[in-house]
Amino acid sequence: MKSIYSIIAAVSISLLAACGGAAPEAEHNSPIAAKPKGALRIMSYNVGAIGKFVDETFTKEDNVKLLAQTILESQADAVAIQELDSCNTRNNYFQLKAVADVCGEGWDYFYGPAIDYRGGKYGTGVAAKQKSAIKTLYIPVPVQEKREARVLTIAEYKNYVIACTHLNGGDPEQVKFINTEIKKLYGDSKKPVFLGGDMNAFPDSDMMNEFRKEWTIISQTAEGTTVVTVGKPCIDYVLQLNNKAKPAKVLGSAVVRKANAGDMKKASDHYAVYVDVKL
Repeated sequence: MKSIYSIIAAVSISLLAACGGAAPEAEHNSPIAAKPKGALRIMSYNVGAIGKFVDETFTKEDNVKLLAQTILESQADAVAIQELDSCNTRNNYFQLKAVADVCGEGWDYFYGPAIDYRGGKYGTGVAAKQKSAIKTLYIPVPVQEKREARVLTIAEYKNYVIACTHLNGGDPEQVKFINTEIKKLYGDSKKPVFLGGDMNAFPDSDMMNEFRKEWTIISQTAEGTTVVTVGKPCIDYVLQLNNKAKPAKVLGSAVVRKANAGDMKKASDHYAVYVDVKL
């Protein structure tokens, strides 16, 4: 069997030729709206351990390529990514690195393991088209008995902080914990802090109302964000911390349902959601 990394190397060359960042924004030709000039595009994407719809005709390598090409086509600057395996028996490779490698040179990434899983790890990560992060850390998030452990993954860059989490539904105590920990770290900071995640919570839920005590939801909430639950409300979000930073100007937000990269219903059981901001 071919190494996934040898396939990724070949894919990277073709993707950089087709979707490289050198092309001016005016040439953007995609169902995904072009990023406004000067904007920072922040994305949240639950990638379903890169394998929800893998079969003989759509391999893991194909799935990695599709996800990475979608990120490139979307012109995202920073991505909070949920449901990532690392070197376990379900997926014996480091999934976050694989996606970042296909995105190409200049992508930094950081992984936060939530649980030990099948000889490896399972967790969340962040990837950004940035120089190496100034600071990275992950914080285990307490959970109710017999529920899957969760994690808050954080990367701080020169001009902003991006964090990522994947929560259990119906557990506002997890949100209270995250609010407390983030406020300890960045409550007095003048640097904007963004959190992307699959919160497993609807916009009007107790969990999201708990978030609203310390954050502003800046991504769209009108459209559903999952593939297999047609008609269900949004459960994936991007938020900004209400700290001493100037609130970012929100230019727009959307769910990525269509892309030239391929079928978004095969990429994952969630759609990516992004928001454009000016700092």
